Amino acid sequence: MSRAWDDEAEAAAADAEWPTPERIGSDLPPVPQMDVEELLPPPLAGYVRDAAHRKVAPPEFVAVSLLVSLGALIGARCGVRPKLLDDWIVVPNLWGAVIAPPSKKKSPSMADGVKPLKWLAANARAKHAKAMEGYHEEVEQHDVMVGAAKKAMQKAAEKADDEAVQSAKARLAALKQSKPQPPVMKRYTTNDATIEKLGEMLVENPQGLLTERDELAGLLLSFEKSGHESDRAFYLEAWNGTDGQEVDRVARGSLYIPNLALSVLGGIQPERLEKYLDSAAKDTGNDGLLARFQLTVWPDPLDFEWRDTAPDKILRDAVYRIFEVLDDDDFIGAWGAEPADQFRRIPSFKLSPAAAQAFIAWDTDLQKEVMPSCAPVLQEHFGKYEKLVAGLALILDMAERADGSGAIGPIREKPMLRAIAWADFLSEHARRVYHLWMHPEVRAAQKLSEALLQRKLPDPFSTADVQRKGWSGLGSPKEIAAAVEFLESTGWVRATPKPEIPTAGRPAKTYGVNPKIHAINAKEEPTKPIKPPKGELNRLNRVSSSVCEDDFSDDDGIDFEGIKS
Repeated sequence: MSRAWDDEAEAAAADAEWPTPERIGSDLPPVPQMDVEELLPPPLAGYVRDAAHRKVAPPEFVAVSLLVSLGALIGARCGVRPKLLDDWIVVPNLWGAVIAPPSKKKSPSMADGVKPLKWLAANARAKHAKAMEGYHEEVEQHDVMVGAAKKAMQKAAEKADDEAVQSAKARLAALKQSKPQPPVMKRYTTNDATIEKLGEMLVENPQGLLTERDELAGLLLSFEKSGHESDRAFYLEAWNGTDGQEVDRVARGSLYIPNLALSVLGGIQPERLEKYLDSAAKDTGNDGLLARFQLTVWPDPLDFEWRDTAPDKILRDAVYRIFEVLDDDDFIGAWGAEPADQFRRIPSFKLSPAAAQAFIAWDTDLQKEVMPSCAPVLQEHFGKYEKLVAGLALILDMAERADGSGAIGPIREKPMLRAIAWADFLSEHARRVYHLWMHPEVRAAQKLSEALLQRKLPDPFSTADVQRKGWSGLGSPKEIAAAVEFLESTGWVRATPKPEIPTAGRPAKTYGVNPKIHAINAKEEPTKPIKPPKGELNRLNRVSSSVCEDDFSDDDGIDFEGIKS
């Protein structure tokens, strides 16, 4: 008994020498709840609220998809000029991303936002099918006339009637010039097309297209595949939406795309986003691809609730009608856009004096106050908000006009103020996204702490032990060293003393694990802990420091809650 008592006393004394471990992280930076009525005009607001309610999903999912769809529909047919004198034109082809864990209604919510555009596409397919029937009839008639002209020329040649031969030749030449051309089907969206095919589609659809991906990670990863090195550059240029592009290929020949304008929409899981950010952070050539996804939202998930209600048909029909009106090219001239000329390639709307004043005040504050106080990666993201706000102002104004407001002329103040409110709202979501980017050492420490909690490493362990595991985010000595250093600073591990008796060779540096982390988990988990899904613990344990500061301090001090939560 005395020996067992001595062992327990010795263990207790050893535990007492360890500091109380600090929590590695807390929740992600908070984001505000969406005020649908403030950010969207009717009936868009009602449509978004109704769809989100029926799905039990955040309204952001539907709203972002709806705005990207409207921007793709307007596309390069018209733009907005944020400056009154300059010829700078913004095309509203916006990029949006919906971030949420699996089974949180990303896909069905995005589908509701894109449905009006898909409805137009279905009508276009039906119209094209009918046009193809007429085309085939015209081809048959043309072939008959060509055959008759050839027979007439043959008979004239047999009779040596030079005049009749020349007449038949002229007839054949005229028929070749008037050969029926197949009708072009108007396209609005595409899901998975090569850049070569996208180029061909954009030639036939100069207004632009929406690239829709249910899983955005697939598109981002496709840029890294061998043989697709030019895909990334193609998309980066297509974000501007204002320039043409000449494409020359040996196999396909030369192609001129009058307006290289693509809108992009997709969903992505936080864990896959984290892996992409890990990869992008290691890439020395950050080209701002992620910064182009300005309509990116990462709201807090909603608890499941069973709902079964019919869609609001009045709201749905009103929104579909807006899309139908905006699909008519006549809306540009009818609402007072200035026509294209030799200096401006597309028709454009100016800002009203009140809208211009609001935009100037917002942009000045963005450039002088907001961006200088943030990390470079956020500065890059916010630096593209000028296109976001100008494009949204155009989209929101055109939606109100299509709903019957009757307004003509420059972009008005109210849509501009809504667009500015969107920028403020989206900036908080951007801070949440880039929180992952800006603290790779904390994310590495979180992954290592998870391994320690699950006793996946020996105690003590060495950095070589960690590297042999080949864990994502802990593959390089630099990543491991940063994680260990962070865990040392928070009391999770400490370097073990060097052996008193020298050994052959240089001894490997090892780290002991604070036993209190297991004691705390034992109190929080009286039963055997259930291993969470891979990455879930990492997702939940986030640092709550501001993304504009490298401050990893814990507001709670010695607070054990959340060490495993």
